[in-house]
Formats: sequence, structure tokens, C-alpha cells
Amino acid sequence: MIRLVTEEEIPSLERFCEGSPFGCKIAGLQRAYGLSLPFARFWVQTHEQGEITAAVSSLDGAVVLHLKSTADRDELKEFLSAAGCRTLLCEESAAHALYGASNRAGEMFVCSPAIEQSMTENGVKLLDEVPVRELFSLLCECGEQKAEQFEPFYLDVSHRVRHGACLTQGAIFSDRLAACAMAGSITETDAVLSAVAAHPDFRRRGLGGAVVWALLLRLLPRAVYVLCENEQAGLFYRSLAFSSAGRWAELDFW
Repeated sequence: MIRLVTEEEIPSLERFCEGSPFGCKIAGLQRAYGLSLPFARFWVQTHEQGEITAAVSSLDGAVVLHLKSTADRDELKEFLSAAGCRTLLCEESAAHALYGASNRAGEMFVCSPAIEQSMTENGVKLLDEVPVRELFSLLCECGEQKAEQFEPFYLDVSHRVRHGACLTQGAIFSDRLAACAMAGSITETDAVLSAVAAHPDFRRRGLGGAVVWALLLRLLPRAVYVLCENEQAGLFYRSLAFSSAGRWAELDFW
């Protein structure tokens, strides 16, 4: 059975979501937006004994799915088709089991809490909490965002930051923001990096690694995940002591 999450079920939802980047995205979104807003919805699937077998979140139709092997996949597929799902993000094996394919996929990495000190380059000033406008401008300069995406990005990130559900990190070099990192999903046990970028004029100086490392220190003792879109990104995170954590996939519905 699939039903909306209630306030009483939030602790059970958070326990179910531990140890998964998709679970972290679901539980982190709930922490940021709560259960009362019409555009942020949360569901759980349970079996007859009441144990949670799957969790689903939707933010304006962008759906995230975390499930166990015992989940009723036929029920989930039928539900997702009826729930106004615009995109679906989940583990690649789940996407293939439900739909046979995906539109995008890549490798996931995780960094366990074993960091002792930060790494910085000469002339670099680390900045905790980057203003959202500056963060967005840098991501645009790096080709990670487009100007027309500013309003939804600003509203979402600002809301998450205000509710303690998002952390940002910057590096100032030559008197400007030269690199940034953001953990857009955070729970008590896990976090997911949602943006990392270094300005093209300041690459190969270790700035990307410096902001990621500084953010990892602030997120201790959480396990920190990242979903990579290409092999080059994977090599970057491997160089920072991240290890492989499976594969993600995303599907487009309309």
C-alpha cells in the first residue's frame, strides 16, 4: 500500500532512508519543506506488517525513489504513472526493473567520515556560506546552470539554507568567487553534493578539491554522496578519496 507520509511516520521514514543518496534526498527534502506544501509531497509503500518497503518524494513533479528488494514494483510503477511524475531519479537497477531503461545514468560515489584536515592552496580564502546569487552566477559561468533557471534555483536553495537543509562552500581567489560546492540534501547521517564548480580561469589550482574538502569537514560525521554525470567527474572524486557506491539513473516522463 502506498500512502502519504504523516508527521508520526517521519522518524520511520528517516530511518528507512539512512545510508542511501536517494533516501537522503527524500528525507532532506522533507526536512526542508515539511509535509504541508502542495508542491512537495512524500509517500511510503508498506507491506502487510507495516514495514516500509519504498519511499517517494516529489518536488514540482521531480520524483525521487528509494526502495528495498521487497518493494511491490508493479504498485510503484502504477503509482508513479498516476502521480504526475515529470522525472524520476533512483538507483539504476530500480529504473531498469521498473521501466527497462533510463534517459540518463552515471556512477555514484561516497566519502565516509575519515577526514582530518582541510586542503587549501596559497592565496585561497575559504568562504562558508556563499550568497545564492553569487553561487548561481558562478555555476552559469561554468555551464552548470542557465540564466533562465535563476528563479526556481534561488527560491529552492534559499529556502533550504534558511531551514538548515543545505550548506554551501566557496573559495575566493584573486578577489572573486573562483570555486563553490553545495550539499543540497542533508540529514543526521548522510548528505548529497548537488553542485561543485571551479571557474574556467582558475582551474588546475586545486580549488575544486579545496571547497569539497572544506564542505566534507563541515558535514562530519555524515557519509557524503555524489552522483556523477561523466567519467571525468568520477576521476575527480576518486582523487579526493571517494569510493564507488553504485549507479544512478533518471527517466523523463514528459
